Formats: sequence, structure tokens, C-alpha cells
Amino acid sequence: MKPILKRFCVYHVNAPGQEEGANTLPHSFEYPTIDQIAEGLLPVLQHFGIKTFIGLGVGAGANILARFALHNPTKVDALFLVNCVSSAAGWSEWFYQKVSSFYLRGNKVTKFSEDYLLWHHFGKKTMELNHDLVHVYKESMMKSINPYNLACFIESYIKRTALEIRREMDPEKKKTAPQFKCPIMLVSGSNSPHINETVEMNGRLDPVNSTWMKISDCGGMVLEEQPAKVCEAFQLFVQGLGYLPGLSVTELYKHRSRGASQMSVGPRDAAVGHPTC
Repeated sequence: MKPILKRFCVYHVNAPGQEEGANTLPHSFEYPTIDQIAEGLLPVLQHFGIKTFIGLGVGAGANILARFALHNPTKVDALFLVNCVSSAAGWSEWFYQKVSSFYLRGNKVTKFSEDYLLWHHFGKKTMELNHDLVHVYKESMMKSINPYNLACFIESYIKRTALEIRREMDPEKKKTAPQFKCPIMLVSGSNSPHINETVEMNGRLDPVNSTWMKISDCGGMVLEEQPAKVCEAFQLFVQGLGYLPGLSVTELYKHRSRGASQMSVGPRDAAVGHPTC
């Protein structure tokens, strides 16, 4: 990934209270809605002087970036979204997330919350087959997250509204149909617990500027489980936008074979990439 990252200036953005080692939010703090968190990206762009960016988001972070792109189309060059959900929370998701947040508000991660969070991130098959990865993530999660803050974020996320997008094939109706104006790529693992939601979202996107990709032998954590495949997909995606013209797949594999593989775990929401060349 280094050959790609050195050509971009990357900004990692956390939702309030979700950064590693965060202090517990005051109980009087009114946690923002998902739409308010999305609009909170505007001051970040203004502060750093970013005119446009390529957004990379995972899960809730992907949903937040999608909302921002719909309301601020001139600010977003493209979106690379992993396990993005476009619908409102269903009854099953609402129930499990609500129970999990109830326990987390006690400022500790119970067995129920832990099991649900691991399933939510990895899916059942990865939990059964990739014990080492799950163990490493579990250890990091227990050390880095603030349970109360996470509960606040979960409750905000399950109250989300559906994304206002609609696939319209009629040329005249298409002009006014709510839709993304930028290229967008949806990615999900073949064993991800969220793959059906990404398929549903793909069905609502304009096929002219959207791509859906399923990564085989992978659960919900595609960045950790299949980093090489995701890296190659991202490279080809941004090259299709006109960036990284001199970077070949061969160069990417050379860097990958020379360096030891690394895994980043912990709270993640969204990242914005500002091209430097």
C-alpha cells in the first residue's frame, strides 16, 4: 500500500469519542445524528484547505461518507466504500445493536457485546476459521474502545435514515433522480454479514458510474483479511480516475513482498484522501 499512500495525503476522521484512548463523553453530551456527523466533515475540509477528496470508508464510516457526498457533490471526487449500507436499520439489527449498546453504557464490554461486535465485523465463517486474526482484533478492541462512547455512536447509527438514492433508467427522469454524482465502488467479502446490504445498495446506484466487487475467501474485514486484493482494487479504481499513472501492479507486488504484512485494528470510521500528484 506504501506506493499508493506516498502519492496521497491521507486524513483519518473519527466520529466523536471514537478515537483510540478517548475519554468518556459527558452524560449531558447530546450525540450527533449520522447526518450531523457527515456534515461535520465540512469544517475538517475547510480547516485543512481541502477542495475535493477521494473518500474511503468502512461500515458506518462508508455510510457517513455516502451521506456527505449526496449533500456536497462538488467536494467528492470518488468514493471507495466497504460494507456500505444504504437502508435504515431493520428490526433484527436494531434489536441486537440496542441490547449491545445497553450493556456498553455500563462502561464495560460484556460477552454479549463482544460476540456481537466480532460477528458484526467478521461474520460467522471468519470467526470459525481465522482465530488468530479475530484474537488480535479482539485484544485491540478491548484496549482501544471506550464502551460508553461506542454505545452513543451505535444508538445514533441505528437511528439512521435510508440514503436518498434511486436508480432511474429513463433518460428524462434520470436528470432529477437523487443519485451520486461521483464514481463509486462498493466492496464486500463473500462471507461478510453485510454482503446482502451492499447488493441492495448496488441495485439503487447508477450503473454508469458505480462498480460492485465481491472479494472471495473473505468475511467482513476485507482490509485485514485480504489486503492485497483490496489494495489492487483501490489502485485500479483511482487509476481509472486519472491518478497514479506511473504505478504498475508489478511495483505494488514488489513493495508487498519486501515488507512484512501489517494489520491496523481499532476504531475506524472514514478516511479522506487528497491527491498530491
